[in-house]
Amino acid sequence: MKIPSPDQQREIYLAQLQPHCPEPILAIGFLATAGYVDGLMRDHSTAGAIRMVSPLAGMMFRKKATSSRVEASRNDLVAVTASSVHLFQYPMRGEAFTVSGPPTVWSRADIRVTAEASKKLSQRIHVQFRTGETLEYDVSKGGREWATFSDHMRDLLLQPVLAS
Repeated sequence: MKIPSPDQQREIYLAQLQPHCPEPILAIGFLATAGYVDGLMRDHSTAGAIRMVSPLAGMMFRKKATSSRVEASRNDLVAVTASSVHLFQYPMRGEAFTVSGPPTVWSRADIRVTAEASKKLSQRIHVQFRTGETLEYDVSKGGREWATFSDHMRDLLLQPVLAS
C-alpha cells in the first residue's frame, strides 16, 4: 500500500474533520504535548549510551522510556476555522485516525498564540486564554516533505482574531 503524500493526507483529514466543524476548515496540523519530541530525542541518546555498555539494556531502556512517554503524552490533529480551533485527539500508537469523540474547541477571539524559535523537529507555542490560563504545545514536524505539514495551521494560530 502506497503511503499518501502530505497533500493527499491533508485531503483525507479534511474529509474526516469537516463534518465536525460548523465552518470551512482553513488549515490543519498537529499539536503535541510540550516537550514530547525533545523527550524522545533524550531517551534515544540515553539508550544509545547504555547500548555501548549493554545492547540489551539499551534496547530495554529505550522501549520502556518510549512507552512511558507515549502514555503520558497527547497528540492532536487540529482544524482551524475563521472563528475557532478544533483539537481532535490523535492515536499515539500507530492506529489509523478516526474521529473518536467531540473535539476540544477554542474560540480564536479568546486566545493569543505566541511561538518560540523553531527547532529541528518541533516548535513550542504558548496559547494564552482571556482567563489568563496558558497552555504549551509543540507544533510537530515530520521529516522531508512532511516538515512543513503544520506550518499553515501554526501561522493562522499566530494571527490575532478580533472578537465579533
